[in-house]
Amino acid sequence: MITHSRLALGAAIFVISTAAFAEQRALLVGVGKYSAPGNDLPGIDLDLDRMRDTLNVMGFEDSQIRSLLDEEATAANVIKEIGGWLTKGVQPDDRVVFYFSGHGAYIPDFDGDEPDGVDEVLVTHDVRRARVRGRPSLKGVVEDDELNRLLGKIPSRNILTIVDACHSGTSTRSFELDDKSLAADPVFAKIFMYEGMPEKTEVPMTRSAAIADDNNVNYVSISAADDDEKAIGTSKGGIFTIGLSNAIIAAAKQGGKVTLEDLRAQASAYIQSKLSGDRIHHPQISGNPSLASGALQIVPLINGNGPNRKRLLELVAQQGSEFGLRATKSTYVVDDPVELHMQIPPGGGYLNVVTVDAEDNATVLFPNQFQLDNAVTPGAFSIPTATMTFELPASEPLGPTLVAAFVTQDRINFHEQTIEGRDANGNVNVAFTTLSPTATRAIRIAPKRKQMHAAKLELNVIGK
Repeated sequence: MITHSRLALGAAIFVISTAAFAEQRALLVGVGKYSAPGNDLPGIDLDLDRMRDTLNVMGFEDSQIRSLLDEEATAANVIKEIGGWLTKGVQPDDRVVFYFSGHGAYIPDFDGDEPDGVDEVLVTHDVRRARVRGRPSLKGVVEDDELNRLLGKIPSRNILTIVDACHSGTSTRSFELDDKSLAADPVFAKIFMYEGMPEKTEVPMTRSAAIADDNNVNYVSISAADDDEKAIGTSKGGIFTIGLSNAIIAAAKQGGKVTLEDLRAQASAYIQSKLSGDRIHHPQISGNPSLASGALQIVPLINGNGPNRKRLLELVAQQGSEFGLRATKSTYVVDDPVELHMQIPPGGGYLNVVTVDAEDNATVLFPNQFQLDNAVTPGAFSIPTATMTFELPASEPLGPTLVAAFVTQDRINFHEQTIEGRDANGNVNVAFTTLSPTATRAIRIAPKRKQMHAAKLELNVIGK
């Protein structure tokens, strides 16, 4: 069988100009590990990786992004970073982004300002059950009133909050996806349940992380699910976060404008494509309607300018132990066959080869559906060989192409770790997969345990 694979990556270092937003800031908060036993969530670290890449596409530099993960993400730290990092030095025209992935919950509304009788909270790492004024409640959370107050103190008039959590009062802790299109592992509703948690009173309005629609406020919020729905987390990340990130990346590849309302529609369509029945949840927008309908600033992904290329170059540079990698030539015309030749280092291991094209599409060349076993022995190795039932013709988009290869002592298989292209049994059923954040995170972890080798190759694809 002969099949085609897109080959690509670039020769220029990833650079994004943000001169117009010198003090823009972002805070990413993810809680997958909780001090309360039995409430941990999978894939939260991948959510933060994915959102960092997404912010890069939106024009944020890494120096403008801070993250709090797991034990760092206490209620006190979140409040401190919003009041400090997201506030100090920010100007009215600067963009500010707050992102949260983790559990949501309800606590009693003691000050009587909520029509539905409850305060919604973001559940941070140090959550603990408590009794407040004689009623079951929670400590170690960020209340919606507090978040509203903090956001109101930020000088920016352009604040975006993204919340991948749910506040539905009914929840199944763990269950299997009907179609298993993202993972074969159990998935979780992102709701923190506790005995005596108050039920939300039905009112004719949609849930907000902090406020109802108001042109006078300085921020807009998009959240994963409506009041009576459950946001779903998987070992590959939150389905809402994946859908939202995919929509922003797609807009960057197309070079067009996109609004938050557009992103909600696209994220909702993605969720519906992955879930079924009452597990489908619908993203909600609240806050300033003008911000929701205005175009987001997005950096076009052209000529090797993108987060996939950036990440792979960083991973190769971090290893410090390179091995031989070459192609038969450095410039290819569309449909030219590409052959890659390597000198696998002593000890061998497991080989993964990725290309990133001029539009930042990252494709796993090896292993693939035709060569699932990626164990390699020391010495010369080529792809494809005469015995392999696939070929690698150069293809569009035209422009710079990067090839990155990794040999690890740990068994890491990029083809298996894809989040897309799975059949009803959870098995990968596409020839060449798209690079998943799970793969690059595995690569970052591997050197901490055992030696790893990496190599890169810069190529170019031109028209006929």
